[in-house]
Amino acid sequence: MKPIVLSVIAVLGIAISAHASPADAVTASLVSGADVPITASGFTASGKTLNITLNFVPEPGSELKIVNNTGPDIINGTFTNLGQGQIINLTFAGVTYQFVANYHGGDGNDLVLLWTNPDSVVDLKLDDQLRLGLKKARGQAPFDKPTTLEPDIPGNLPEGVMVDIQGSISQHLLDRISAVGGKVLDGSVTATTLEAVVPASELEQLAARGDVRFIATARPTINSQLRP
Repeated sequence: MKPIVLSVIAVLGIAISAHASPADAVTASLVSGADVPITASGFTASGKTLNITLNFVPEPGSELKIVNNTGPDIINGTFTNLGQGQIINLTFAGVTYQFVANYHGGDGNDLVLLWTNPDSVVDLKLDDQLRLGLKKARGQAPFDKPTTLEPDIPGNLPEGVMVDIQGSISQHLLDRISAVGGKVLDGSVTATTLEAVVPASELEQLAARGDVRFIATARPTINSQLRP
């Protein structure tokens, strides 16, 4: 199968192209913040992967539009390797910059990458949505200005955030969760994982523990029950 050309855009005399290989891998090359690699009406991202090449130094607060969707509807699906609200690293000249994917950017139906601040070593032990929640609470980019982006935290309950905690599970860790106002879900504890509802303000402190490897959002189920 021959490569399928999605779009070719001339910006300041430079040809910017995005194409899909036989494996539906879309390539987007950015040589400035004004480049828009893909313009299409009713663009479909489902079933495709996206490879982005950064060829310039982005300014803090940059917004990089990857897909200019000129149709009236939202982009169909997401790229298989880039979900809504996913934090990605783009590197140029040996320096790494972090951006967040927003499929509701631009005029509401474009794929835009939003600049965000680098995360601490501790925060990297939280999944992308929890990290976004912390950034929003702190007023950090991209939440330092109006945006349609929202953290997707399905287990955001009045008592706290429902999370999966991976690590070396011990009674000491269970006691610490209880001490900060958290509650462990019945039947969820194994030697390496547990589910709990934890106050959002305490997630970073838990992630800083040596016996905690990673914390991710969890989705409540009809069988989810908290320990008394």
